Amino acid sequence: MRVYFMLHSHLDFKKGNIMKKRNFILFGFLIAISVVGCKDFVQGIDPPINVVQDNFLNTENQTKFVVNGVLSQFYDAYGQLSCLGDALSDELVFDKRAPNATYTNYQLIDQGNPEIIDVSIEDAELSLGRFRLYADTLVSRVGKIVYNDSSLRNLALFTGYFYGGIARYLYASYFGLQETKGGGCIDLSAFIPSDAMYDLAIGKITASIPYGTPEQQRIAHTMLARIHLIKGEYSSAQSEAALGMISSDADLDAQFSSEAQNFWWITTGAGRVQFVLDQRFHNYLLEDPKESSRLPIVVTPSDTSVVLYVQNKYPQDASPIPFATWQENELIQAEAASRGGDNATALIMVNDIRTSHGLDVRTATTIDSIYIERDKELFCTGARIIDERRFGKWHLPSGWQYLPITQRERTANSHLH
Repeated sequence: MRVYFMLHSHLDFKKGNIMKKRNFILFGFLIAISVVGCKDFVQGIDPPINVVQDNFLNTENQTKFVVNGVLSQFYDAYGQLSCLGDALSDELVFDKRAPNATYTNYQLIDQGNPEIIDVSIEDAELSLGRFRLYADTLVSRVGKIVYNDSSLRNLALFTGYFYGGIARYLYASYFGLQETKGGGCIDLSAFIPSDAMYDLAIGKITASIPYGTPEQQRIAHTMLARIHLIKGEYSSAQSEAALGMISSDADLDAQFSSEAQNFWWITTGAGRVQFVLDQRFHNYLLEDPKESSRLPIVVTPSDTSVVLYVQNKYPQDASPIPFATWQENELIQAEAASRGGDNATALIMVNDIRTSHGLDVRTATTIDSIYIERDKELFCTGARIIDERRFGKWHLPSGWQYLPITQRERTANSHLH
């Protein structure tokens, strides 16, 4: 009996009355595991070309293939979760006056009442589960390989540990068992609350640092700073951010293509408009037109005379989504300083960010103004749902503040019955 990893080039998703075809040309994108007996293949015929025997991946020359598989799954999971998460927040609005806003499950998400049988959420949950599995499996593969190239081994270990931590961060940030009880499960485990899941993420990301390049290490420290900030551990957040990304570092982006399309573009962009932006983003531009440098929005068609706006941060199907930036790292330090009573230092960091966008500098800053700066700086990146919760400014009187763990997971996991 042989274990195979299946490589799919096409994947169809049916969402209610909507059929969306999302084509994935996967550079090592490992979609599913299938156990196939030798007798299932006709004698004298080569095995199917779209399967890769698992043990063939445990070689040095396949390391980049497997690394790219982890990255591809991260891109897909983050793209979906950042958009659906911000749809649950006050950033995106489901408005039926937009002609293509027809998927009623999205309306339920916007209203804070997502269903646990929602296909969109289930798809994101499955993508995240695959991502976590591939990252964790990559670490175990390294122990089975004798490397001649130490840099390749380091790449594999950094990727496996770092992105294993990111997967746990995504569980903690976006999923929940109850309306205000965030967290998730690993390998059908008992439910792990968000705070404990964040700790698991910290452990994984910390383990990645010795194997990273200097730039990768700074990205890891920025992610550690972000998680400590979310946990309310401001001194630790400030310490990690001091080691984090700098202005010469490139953004860590989720990458897409015309075959593996940006979910924001598909759902709330030029591809289709299911969600529009909250009106405050237009108001931000009325207050300061220069903000268009970090708040790109456009008018979208409406069935009435009302003017609706949609994000234009991702104008193409292949537009990348920022996941970590040096500007966010500065915002983390600014918030930690402000919460510690040092608004003078916070102001310097906020103005460094504003200057990078050609914006006028501020003469004062407070924790409340930093909240608004984060709203603008982290526009359409999945941060808003997290910020609303941790600042205690949830926009609805009741309902879900996380995407619910779906019925599929609840049925499969005896701990959730």
